[in-house]
Amino acid sequence: MARKPRKSKAPRSKAPNYHATAPEPARDLSLMPRPAVFLILAIVLLMGGLTAGIVIEVALKPEQSSVSGPSKDRMFNARPSLNIPRTKIQTPRTPSTFNVPPKVPEPLAALTVVTTIPLSAPLVMNSVPVDVPTGWPIIAIIIDDMGLDRTRSRKVLALPGPLTVSYLTYADDLNIQAKRAIDAGHEVLAHVPMEPVGDEDPGPGALMSGRSASDLREKLDTYLNGWSGYVGINNHMGSKLTSDRAAMDVVMTELKDRGLMWLDSRTDASTVGEIAATAMGVPNLGRDVFLDNDNNEHAIKAQLEELESIALRQGYAVAIGHPRDATMTTLVKWMATLNDKGIALAPLTEVLRRRMDNKG
Repeated sequence: MARKPRKSKAPRSKAPNYHATAPEPARDLSLMPRPAVFLILAIVLLMGGLTAGIVIEVALKPEQSSVSGPSKDRMFNARPSLNIPRTKIQTPRTPSTFNVPPKVPEPLAALTVVTTIPLSAPLVMNSVPVDVPTGWPIIAIIIDDMGLDRTRSRKVLALPGPLTVSYLTYADDLNIQAKRAIDAGHEVLAHVPMEPVGDEDPGPGALMSGRSASDLREKLDTYLNGWSGYVGINNHMGSKLTSDRAAMDVVMTELKDRGLMWLDSRTDASTVGEIAATAMGVPNLGRDVFLDNDNNEHAIKAQLEELESIALRQGYAVAIGHPRDATMTTLVKWMATLNDKGIALAPLTEVLRRRMDNKG
């Protein structure tokens, strides 16, 4: 049976897509009104500028660290660590008024060391400023043995000043007592018990000769740590210890490290305290007169007259007395005469400055 020939399929024509949107013909800007052209160009330039600014800002912005730092609130609320130890100042930051060679007796001249003390040292920070008329000699009155007899210690603080009051380092409430003295306008020393010649008791924990350097340092730490406000130390008794050069070298090393001065009470002519201090570069002074070895007003007045003659001769003088009734009564009367004599009462550090400034 003959096959019918296949009809070739004619390609179907696609039906027109009436939903498709024909591309919008480009507008001829030349046919648009001139104001509209300017507006379009302004918009294009503005958008281009904003885009470029954003790109530049992103490019220049530093990459944020993967370790995030403390927030602003945490930074303001942060507290310093209490476990960071305070370091000693090894070298001075700024020269102070004490940075001149001290005047020393002739035998010590070869040992003179230029004394440089940081402004943050207790000797500088705790010194009492005083205004002394030019050319007037000055006198420092030190009252030893403060702090045990509270009643008499308070009477001393009520005296006209400035005085320099030296508190026994085994007294109670030293911070409170020192603050009262400072508030009253007086300067403060630490009165450190040291071994005397003989059987007299210098007090608990006294520095003893022949002991190791570590033992002496430990006792000094016990006496000097835990309270503040003092400019230096002087010896309570100590006629034996102050003649022990090895022991005094240890004491002076500690004073230098702490930024303190040494006042030698000169309880014995054989003392080497000033020699050791000068060799170590520790600011130092020595006592000129004891006021009340004889505890009566007549004897104390005679000692004050001797003190005046020393001050007039060398420009300054240092006396040591004690919180005794006769001493306080005589001092009040004597202080009232100083202005007419052209003599100024001064704290110990002012005498130290005067001595160190005196090149003669």
